[in-house]
Amino acid sequence: METKLKIIKHFLLVLSLLLSSSAFSQSTGWIENPNHPPVKAKFMLTGELDAAKQTLPAVLEVKLEGDWKTYWRSPGEGGVAPSIKWDKSGNLADVSWDWPAPEAFSLLGLQTFGYKHDVVFPMQLKVKDINQPLKLKGLLTLSSCTNICVLTDYDINLDIDLKTMTADPGAMFAYNKAKVSVPQRKTSADINLGWDNAKQQLQVLLNEGDWQYPQVIIDGEPDVSFKLKRIETNKDEQGNKQLSAVFDGSSWLGETDVIGKNLNVTVIEADSAIEYRSVVIAVDIVSGSSPLWTMMLIALLGGLILNVMPCVLPVLGMKLSAVVAAPELNKAQVRQQFLASALGILVSFWLLAAFILSLKLTGQAIGWGVQFQNPWFIGFMALVTSVFALNMLGAFEINLPSSLQTKLATSGGNDTRGHFLQGMFATLLATPCSAPFLGTAVAFALGADTLTLFVIFTALAVGMALPWLLVAVIPQVASYLPKPGRWMNIVKVIFAGMLLLTSLWLISLLANFVAATALWIVAGLLILLFVVFMAKVHGSAAVIATISISILLSAVTAFATSDRWASPLPTDLEWTPLQQTDIQAKVAKGQTVFVDVTADWCITCKANKVGVILQDPVYSRLKQADIELVIGDWTKPSAPITDYLQSHNRYGVPFNVVYGPNAPDGIELPVILTAKQVIDAINKASTQL
Repeated sequence: METKLKIIKHFLLVLSLLLSSSAFSQSTGWIENPNHPPVKAKFMLTGELDAAKQTLPAVLEVKLEGDWKTYWRSPGEGGVAPSIKWDKSGNLADVSWDWPAPEAFSLLGLQTFGYKHDVVFPMQLKVKDINQPLKLKGLLTLSSCTNICVLTDYDINLDIDLKTMTADPGAMFAYNKAKVSVPQRKTSADINLGWDNAKQQLQVLLNEGDWQYPQVIIDGEPDVSFKLKRIETNKDEQGNKQLSAVFDGSSWLGETDVIGKNLNVTVIEADSAIEYRSVVIAVDIVSGSSPLWTMMLIALLGGLILNVMPCVLPVLGMKLSAVVAAPELNKAQVRQQFLASALGILVSFWLLAAFILSLKLTGQAIGWGVQFQNPWFIGFMALVTSVFALNMLGAFEINLPSSLQTKLATSGGNDTRGHFLQGMFATLLATPCSAPFLGTAVAFALGADTLTLFVIFTALAVGMALPWLLVAVIPQVASYLPKPGRWMNIVKVIFAGMLLLTSLWLISLLANFVAATALWIVAGLLILLFVVFMAKVHGSAAVIATISISILLSAVTAFATSDRWASPLPTDLEWTPLQQTDIQAKVAKGQTVFVDVTADWCITCKANKVGVILQDPVYSRLKQADIELVIGDWTKPSAPITDYLQSHNRYGVPFNVVYGPNAPDGIELPVILTAKQVIDAINKASTQL
C-alpha cells in the first residue's frame, strides 16, 4: 500500500511539473486557422533575458505551403504586411520587429515584396518589470496570397515567469539564423536620394560597396510605391564605382512629393543585404534610354508569347502540319506561304490600330478586346473556329471540293491569299488572349499619340510573326520537322480539340445576346459533329481514347480544386445599375458608393471579382449598411457607361471608383485590385471632414 502511495505521489509531482511547464511555456507551438490550412505560425521566446536592457529576444516563424506567400514590411503595389496587436498583454512595454531581406514578386505588372515557404522574423520584447510575470496576448494578422489573397488571424497566448524561464536552444538558433538575413543598417554619407518632381522619379546614387547585379527596394513613405525604371553601375567624377538607379514614384492619391522626407533604401545581392536611410533632396534627373524603345521590346515579347497561347497555338500548329504533310514543297513555296501569313498578321494589327484610332477620334470607348461587345463578331469567330476544328479532323476532305476547303479552312495550297487570311485569322483569335507583357504594351499604346500607337502595334505584330518569319527566312527549318506519320493524326486531334474549346468559349459569350437554350443546342450539335467526324476519320478507338482522357483530366482537375467547391463564392451582394446622376445623391445622404464597371468577356474583371471583391476583408466591408454598390455592365455597348468611362479618361474595363462624403469626386482604383487598396479607398472616402 505504501509503495502505491509513493507511485501516486511521484505521478502527481510529474503531472504538476508538466502542467507548470505548459502554463509557462515559451512557445505557442504551431498555430493554425482551420479556415486557411496552407499557412501556420509559431511564436517562440529564446529565454535569454537581458536584465540591464530589460529585453527578451523572440521569434515569429511562418510556414507557407506551395506557392503561398506573405509580405514584407512594405508590400509594394499590393498586399498587407504582417502585424501583431499586443494591446491585451501585461508587463509588456514595447516590441521591435526585424524584417529579413524579401524576395520580389511580379504579377500582371504589379510589383510586390515578401516571402515564400518558411520565414522567421526576429523580435525584441521590452518588459516593464523583470521581477513580474510577462503575459503575452497578441493577435497576429497575416496576409497570404497566391492568385487570391486571404487575411487570417492567429491568437498568441503565453504566460512567462521571467525568473524561472530557461534558454531554448531551438528558438536561439532560429533567432540567430534570422538575424543574419536581416539587412545591416547604415546611415551613410555615401548615398544620395534625389526627387524630380516634374518627372515624379527618385534617383539613388550609392558610392559604397562592390555591387554587381543588386536588387534595390525603396520604402518609408506608406502611400507611395517606387517601381524600378533603370539601374546601372558606373563611375563618378573621381573614378570611384557608383551604383545608380531611377525609380518611378506613384501614389493612388495622385501626384506626390517626397522632398525633405527620409526614405529607406535596401540593397540586396546574393547573401549580402544593407539598408540605408537618407533624406531626399530636389534634383533634375537626366533621362536615360527612351521609354518607347523599352515598350517596343515589351511589345515584341508580348507578341511572341501570343504564339503559345491557346487562342493562337492551334493556327500555328495547322501551318506546320500543312508543311509536314506536303514535303514536296520547295523552299520558295514554303517562304511564300509563311511570308504571306506574317504579312497577314502585320496588316491585321495595323487594322486593329486604325480601328482603335477611329474609335478614339470619334469619342468611343476603346480597349483590347472591346470588339467582343458585338455578337456578330463573336458569332463569326465561333463559326470560323468550328470550321477550323472540323477541318483539322479531315471532315471536309471527302465531302467538299478543294476550292471550298481553301476558303473555309484557309489551308491555302500554293495560293498565298489563303495563307495571308490565315495570318489575319490568327491575330483575331489573339485579341481575347492576355499574355505576359501584352497588357503593359497595349495600355501604353492606347494612352499615347497616333504614331506611338502604330509603332507599338507594329512591334506586337512583328513579335507574333517571328516564328512565321523564321521559317520564311530559313525555309530549311521546315525540313527538320518530323516526317509525316501516324503521330500527325494525334497532333491534329489535339489541335482540333483546342479549337473546339475555343469555339465553345466563344459560344458561351453569346449568352448575353441569344437565348441560352439555343446556345446549348448549338454547342451540343458542335460536339456531336466533332465526335462523329472523329469516329469517321480516325475510328471509334480514337473517340473512346479521347473521351477517356478528357474524363481523367476533368477528374484530376475536380479533385485539385475540390476545396474551392466546398466554399463557393458568395452571390448575395446587392448591386444597382450605374446611373451617374444617382451617385452624388447617395453621397449627399452620407453613403459611400463603390462603382464597378465590368464586362463578361473581360478576364481581368473576373479576376478582380473572384480574387478581391468576393473575398474578405473587401466582401464583408461591402456588405455593411453604409455602402452602396453600383455596377456598370459593359458586356454590351452602352452609351451611359461609355460616357462615364470617358469622363474619367478611361478607354476600357475594368474600372472601379469609390465615392463618399470625404471623396465626392471619387477615388479611382487601379486596373488590378488589391484588398488593401479597396479598403483604404473606402475608409478614406467614408471619413467625414
